[in-house]
Amino acid sequence: MKILLFGGTRFMGRYVAREVLAAGWQLTILNRGTRPAVPGVECIACDRGAPGALAVLEGRSFDAVIDFSAYASDWVAQAGVLLEGRIRRYLFISSCAVYTESQTLPVTEDAPTGPPHPHQAYAAEKLRSERLLQEFGRRGAFQTVSCRLPFVLGPDNYEDRESFVFSRLHAGAPILLTNGGNALYSFVYAGDVAQALMALIRADDRVDGQIFNITMPQATTGRGFVEACAGVAGKTPKLVHVPQDALGFTPAEFDLRDLCFPFPHHHFFASGERLRQSIGFAPRHTLHDMLRIYHADWLSRGDLAPRVYPREQSVLARLAGAEPGA
Repeated sequence: MKILLFGGTRFMGRYVAREVLAAGWQLTILNRGTRPAVPGVECIACDRGAPGALAVLEGRSFDAVIDFSAYASDWVAQAGVLLEGRIRRYLFISSCAVYTESQTLPVTEDAPTGPPHPHQAYAAEKLRSERLLQEFGRRGAFQTVSCRLPFVLGPDNYEDRESFVFSRLHAGAPILLTNGGNALYSFVYAGDVAQALMALIRADDRVDGQIFNITMPQATTGRGFVEACAGVAGKTPKLVHVPQDALGFTPAEFDLRDLCFPFPHHHFFASGERLRQSIGFAPRHTLHDMLRIYHADWLSRGDLAPRVYPREQSVLARLAGAEPGA
């Protein structure tokens, strides 16, 4: 089996690379080449944003493509044209962020998509990419599968999610919870995502053209996430409850570069039942499993200080009756 992986040296891509190599398959990774190469793997340095960059794949064929790095739908369009007739199946890594706010939970793959929600521009590009690939599939270019992911956890996570909470727990620092931290979130372990993708590559033609949420069945609130982290770390959390309107920004303006809490106050509870019924796959790791694995790895790295965010500092200062920086 010959696999082409767009991305592959950051977070989830590493988990997928390990699974592909463990299966004895041939792996080619295409990315910008800004990080260390994966040992034993063909790595092609390529900036997909540059005109004609994918010409490096001319004449190549693969059994499956897994696309982690399509930040722009134009990149998917270019890849589709180049790979038409040269691959069997294109697995696109999408996001549960594409779903609009719903009062019916969990959200299934048939639920309405689009704004309002956090990450609107990001979600719009994911939706355009999904639709482009479905059009390629309808004309027989290759089979397509769109994989919508919730919040993915695990060692090597470059987003400040688990580390945000663990660092504040270990430092005895307060943790802000919007509206009591009652928003519901879906999670999945990066290793389970990798195994799901392997199962989808092996699956028969019934998955062609399908959209799957890849997520564990349980949902957890923001407060529940903090309490689960506290249980793993053996710490007592210092919770500070903040009304949404006291933050100075809306959930749609959530910014991973300037956090008050690592998840937006917006329900992200998706169902993974379609995947289980279609190919019999269900994530194996519980939230406790994911946090325990992450915490042990995080402690071993030694950089335990909380990252500093102006938004968080501003809110804490206002709650204390002081000006930011006072």
